Amino acid sequence: MNVLENAKILVIDDTPSIRTFLRISMTDYGAVFLEAATAGEGQALSTEEKPDVIILDLGLPDRDGLDLLPDLLASGDEDTPKIVVLSVRSDRRTRELAYERGANGYVTKPFIMEDLIETIESVIN
Repeated sequence: MNVLENAKILVIDDTPSIRTFLRISMTDYGAVFLEAATAGEGQALSTEEKPDVIILDLGLPDRDGLDLLPDLLASGDEDTPKIVVLSVRSDRRTRELAYERGANGYVTKPFIMEDLIETIESVIN
């Protein structure tokens, strides 16, 4: 069974080519795809659309993704999204901070799509 089928996935990443790649890949898996280029857009979409999973870049133009993380989880509903960080930052401290602030998974760029899909599936289950 494909756990991404009909899963609502929001990508918050300022790089258009990454959003395009993820859109094509995620929709191939049957996911409902939403995208934002900034932290502000992403936070608004998250509030409106209540995604199942948020794929979050840390290097956003208007705000650091690490600072955005707690705000994305602030609703406290049981339908709080799972968050997978997708970032070029590979140092241990950044990874630890991401998990401390509520991330459910962490994948570093450059990435292999199968690794990202596996991470998303594991946080959904």
